[in-house]
Amino acid sequence: MAQKDYFELLNQPRRYAVDFVSLEAAKTKLLARLHPDRFVSASALEKRIAQQLTVQVNEAYATLADDLKRAQYLCKLAGLDVNARKAMPPEFLMRQMMWHEALEAAQESDNETLRGELGYKVKAEREALLAALTQAFDETSDMTRAYELTRELMFIEKLASQI
Repeated sequence: MAQKDYFELLNQPRRYAVDFVSLEAAKTKLLARLHPDRFVSASALEKRIAQQLTVQVNEAYATLADDLKRAQYLCKLAGLDVNARKAMPPEFLMRQMMWHEALEAAQESDNETLRGELGYKVKAEREALLAALTQAFDETSDMTRAYELTRELMFIEKLASQI
């Protein structure tokens, strides 16, 4: 059984900006059709297929509902490996170093105010990245830029979880 593209599976346009109401409705509708109660008298093969489709629907939803996973998935569909060892732009590397130093300072001093300020800055950076990703993927179709921004978002998400 060939796996469908997640956007196609959930009947969504292939774009970064997602209509979360439509996404949730599509997931709910598909899962209702695949519910085990509907397959009580079905063959073992039909039950297994329904179960596999349920897994695919849940994976698709988890991917498309998450900003980072959705960006990574769109890059993957374009044949771009965001996990490839490729140098980041020097200015981004400098910001990474500054953020890590600020986090270390907040942790060493056990200063929640510093940690909160850093969290606010990282959150603002994340929001700017999400807007830039929407533009790169959906408006300009600049996959090189989208790829670079996705890699930056990977770092930002990791830093935010550390904060």
